[in-house]
Amino acid sequence: MWPRGSIATRVLGTLEEIEAIAAAWRGLETDCADPLGYFQSYDWCRNWVARFGRDGAYRPYIVTLWCDENLIAIWPRMIVEIAGIKRLETLGMPHSQYCGVLVRRDAAPMAKIARQLRAAVQASKCDVTISRAVPEGSALAEILADKPVVTGSDNLASLLDLSGFASAEAYTAQLGKLQKRNRNRRRNHLARLGELSFEVIWPDHPEFEALVRQCTEMKRRWLTETGRFSTGFSMGGYEDFLALLAGDSVRHSGACLSVLRVGDRVAAIELGLLHQKHYYAYIGGFDWDLRDLSPGKVQMDLTVGWLIDHGIAAYDLLINQADYKTSWTNRSIAVTSRAEALSWRGRFYASAWLPRLRPALKRLHGRLPKTVEQATNFLRPAVCLLLYV
Repeated sequence: MWPRGSIATRVLGTLEEIEAIAAAWRGLETDCADPLGYFQSYDWCRNWVARFGRDGAYRPYIVTLWCDENLIAIWPRMIVEIAGIKRLETLGMPHSQYCGVLVRRDAAPMAKIARQLRAAVQASKCDVTISRAVPEGSALAEILADKPVVTGSDNLASLLDLSGFASAEAYTAQLGKLQKRNRNRRRNHLARLGELSFEVIWPDHPEFEALVRQCTEMKRRWLTETGRFSTGFSMGGYEDFLALLAGDSVRHSGACLSVLRVGDRVAAIELGLLHQKHYYAYIGGFDWDLRDLSPGKVQMDLTVGWLIDHGIAAYDLLINQADYKTSWTNRSIAVTSRAEALSWRGRFYASAWLPRLRPALKRLHGRLPKTVEQATNFLRPAVCLLLYV
């Protein structure tokens, strides 16, 4: 039985304070065993703060709860101030995906833990607290159950449940005839350019950093060619941050790269994040000049096979539905965003900006005539940043 003592709250606001509790934080991750908890992990949060949290634009506000000097809960947050409104956001946004909290449930009644976490939020002196993409059924969804859901924030994460497949061959065997034919055809067409080779590499590999940068370059070209913009990719130093993520090939945890080559040419790369036998397909890139041969889909197929053969339970294509995800996945996770106003500015933000004004601006931006959009291309980063806020 876990000892029941008084619960103390400590808020971490510096990189040094974060590093001082590394062992306790990692221990809590193990105790929680939350497959959707990677973006609340020590490695992710510490590295993100080290890269983006030092200039004051993103101020860490990491709420920790302790019972008899044992860490029992951690809620990674940050303070962001734009246009005079102080927001208490999920640490790592816009790069973090699932929003969550790590809680050792046997340490104290959940209601008591929730009260102390929420008291720390009130003490932040922010105008509004926002939790974007909270998974249904998660500990944070329980803690925020009585908090307003942002209108229009309902979304789905798509994933392929791999737990029922004994091997990659068993997975392939259950595909439909058309799926098998299409996947074989793609491989055969690509192989005409040279021998196909596939490997999964980890951060201790000498090529890891260079391949991470190549992956992001591929993704940037795709964004440019398809007329899209990513707020996350627009932040300087994103590649540096990704290249420094930790990964362990023995424990199959942390960052890894799935690399597909055609001869000596890198055709496709996927940066994945492994956590508690759950794989996040975080960033995928492919050689744009080979786009008609679908190298990205060939790489995905080979990655799924590798995951199954190494005992991974899920291939997660993350949030936002897309047509291509339907053919690759067999499960979904509902997510919503929660916003709680803490001041009159926060009430405007939570009741008017997030549910009404921001979606209207986003729709208007999407309807701009192509010629106008091209003429105002230099404004795109500012507009997209505004749509994220």
